Amino acid sequence: MTTSLKLDKKSKNDIGEYPLYIRIRGRNSNGKYSESSIYSGVDLSEKHFRKGGLSPRTPNYTDKQRIINGILDDLQRIISESIEDGFEPNPKFIKREFEERKKFRELKTPQIQSFWKSFDEYIDTKKNTSYGYRKTITTLVNHLKEFEEYIGRKISFEYVVLKTILFQSEFNDYMWNQKNISNSYLNKLYDNLSGFLYFSHQMGYINRKPRLKLESTIEKDEKVYLRTEEVIKLFNSKKWDYDETKEQELRKNPHIIIIEEPLKGTRSKEFGGVLKVTNWELVKYIFLFQNSIGCRIGDIPHFKLSNMDFDPKTQIFSWVQQKTNKKVSVPLNDIGGFIFRKFSSGKSKTQTLFPKISQQKFNKQLKYLLKDLGFNRMITKPKMIGSKVVDTEEKPLWELISSHGGRRGFVKNSIDLGNMDYQTIMKLSGHKTFSEFSKYISVTTTDTLKIRGLYKSDKKTQEDKFEQFKKEFSKLSEENKDVILGVMRGFNNSY
Repeated sequence: MTTSLKLDKKSKNDIGEYPLYIRIRGRNSNGKYSESSIYSGVDLSEKHFRKGGLSPRTPNYTDKQRIINGILDDLQRIISESIEDGFEPNPKFIKREFEERKKFRELKTPQIQSFWKSFDEYIDTKKNTSYGYRKTITTLVNHLKEFEEYIGRKISFEYVVLKTILFQSEFNDYMWNQKNISNSYLNKLYDNLSGFLYFSHQMGYINRKPRLKLESTIEKDEKVYLRTEEVIKLFNSKKWDYDETKEQELRKNPHIIIIEEPLKGTRSKEFGGVLKVTNWELVKYIFLFQNSIGCRIGDIPHFKLSNMDFDPKTQIFSWVQQKTNKKVSVPLNDIGGFIFRKFSSGKSKTQTLFPKISQQKFNKQLKYLLKDLGFNRMITKPKMIGSKVVDTEEKPLWELISSHGGRRGFVKNSIDLGNMDYQTIMKLSGHKTFSEFSKYISVTTTDTLKIRGLYKSDKKTQEDKFEQFKKEFSKLSEENKDVILGVMRGFNNSY
């Protein structure tokens, strides 16, 4: 009994590949030779089939070879077990036995046969979850649909569950090479896909949930955010704020748009009847508001005055996070309070706090604004795409900043205040687990240098004070030096 590989050149798929079969040859009970073929599930181009096997240059060679070896091992096991039982197997029997055993490992889909019908049902169960979560599922679906179109065949449970290694290998290649997607983003997609597969397993559509392999990532200590002094710098900059006296000057900038929003509250006339801001001014204040309360950019469009709670006495601002559907409350600081008053004054309860702006436009205009205002602190934001580490060069802050930097800034700058523990900050930010919260913790060089103060001796402290005194004393005029010496003598004589 022998096995070999055979390329069926009578059939060709849309990308010019032929199905690869495993051929079984042997004698029947009548002594005549016969053969049977089993489709391996692997397709190859003719140039990658060499000397009866796969060429090492075959795309996804390792994964495809592993699939073939698995089938060959199963066939050899059937042959060995048959001989041990005193039965001389023939090709037809081996194929039938292989297919019967395969059924035990295959999916049982008595109710839903289609991967996508199952996904539709899964999405339907999530219709009452938060907008942010539904959006992540929609993003996953879009990527899978585009991948399906790229490979020219339908995604099935068999492909994802029984051929998980092959699916991930091909999906990874597509996301890395066609989409330039980082490993960390890819892992988020797999996390959401695992949720769907868990649902499918619970519903009985698959008999096991495969373990999806996550790709290696880089976790950089310092995140991309505005430090406290940079937040204050941005707040104090009025360069692109709307002012009627400089409207013509503002319009000379091709990136500037004057936004006019009618005020519909009962006191609208007290505030001019219309809110006028530039698009850069709007972006500035939204980003500063994120830094002040720790909200996500996805929360901003849902800040209606009717569904927000604001206590004037305690200055506590409360809202429901769109991603987690969790209510959080944060006391407003000076900057947050100013922004809330600026954008809420004169509005009705049905109006949103901020005029509408898409996330894409927000991120683009934020970069323009910070570039213009000179936010040039050099930072890096490396990432992994496959096994390659890219984007390792330093870039100015404005080039790498995004809307999520506001939430990161809220967390890091709250930590730097030094008067709250992590548990308190997690309550303010709405993080449920420390593992998620830790992704927002930025460790700077300044933070690590603080270790110098550990176990600092009193002697050293006194020496530092004396050196500082000498340095400052040397800067004084002779007349002022005499005054200081007189004061010191007075202190000494009084003791």
